Amino acid sequence: MGAFAMKAQLENWFWHSCFTFLHLWNSVASGKFFFYTVNNPSMHYGGAFLDRKTTLLRQLREDWIPKGFSHTGKLDKLPKGIEFPVIAKPDKGVTGIGIKKCRSLDQLNAYLTAAGAMRIRIESFVDLPLEFGVMFYYHPRTKESEISIVEKRYPRVIGDGERKLKTLIAQAARCNRKLRVEEIHHRLRKRLNEVPGEGEEIVLDYVGNGTNGSTFHEVPMVGNAEKLRAFLVEELYVQAGICFTRMDVKAASLNALLAGDFILIEHNGVKSEPLQIFIKELPIAVRYKYYKHHFRTMRSISQQQRELGHKPASFLEGIVEFYRQRKRFHVIADVVDSAAQEFSA
Repeated sequence: MGAFAMKAQLENWFWHSCFTFLHLWNSVASGKFFFYTVNNPSMHYGGAFLDRKTTLLRQLREDWIPKGFSHTGKLDKLPKGIEFPVIAKPDKGVTGIGIKKCRSLDQLNAYLTAAGAMRIRIESFVDLPLEFGVMFYYHPRTKESEISIVEKRYPRVIGDGERKLKTLIAQAARCNRKLRVEEIHHRLRKRLNEVPGEGEEIVLDYVGNGTNGSTFHEVPMVGNAEKLRAFLVEELYVQAGICFTRMDVKAASLNALLAGDFILIEHNGVKSEPLQIFIKELPIAVRYKYYKHHFRTMRSISQQQRELGHKPASFLEGIVEFYRQRKRFHVIADVVDSAAQEFSA
């Protein structure tokens, strides 16, 4: 095992250990193992397990949501108002598994064939340059709320006017071992022998996920973030009954996001992770502090929801649901993510 692989494995083990410890600690403190399943009463178990994306999106503002639909099996054509390219992903999915950009009906149908009987969410591709993770906490009794923002930067290369694109990608891959090189080559195959101009920026991926080489960067909470916080309290809590979630969104700029002008691409519920734990520039103690705050806030919101009459899932109920969903998760990972790789756009 190489040094990079060993370091990545140790880091994964560390954060999994932190998750286990913080989950158990807060479960004991709250008296309920699945205490967090009441945090979002409008979501199935608060969003702790796999949720049907189409159902979740119906709860939110229509102008936040990309045009889309869920479907099983091949298509003859796209519905009116939706054009290629589109994003295809499992309607019940998590952690970015199985997300593919399809530029034609042939590619989309190849993906749908690979998915078999699995229901797939098909959405218009959101062609905006920036992606953010917006963490939202709301305490329903005390009315306290909190947001934090992390920018997700897609992997990219910058031309020097001398080297070919494939050479720039190879150099980037040596520095960033998580790049999906085969998929990048497939998607950019017509440009690999081009020589990008000096300063020309070429984005290599379209999903803001650490597993594909994206990086994460904290956004300072400036004064005008208050407008976004108040906006989310109204739209998430008042209108949809959501108290604890991370929204992954795309926007034209940070100012557009702060003004509430964005498109939602994922809505995660209580299975959200604070993206600050993936910011490599932060000391490990600071990253852990964010994780600890995340769980403590989750427990506090849970307690207030219980005081309002909501009941968390019992241990038996939660375990049964966990193993049922775990089986489905492996189906998604094995069938969609692997079988559909050759159909990526």
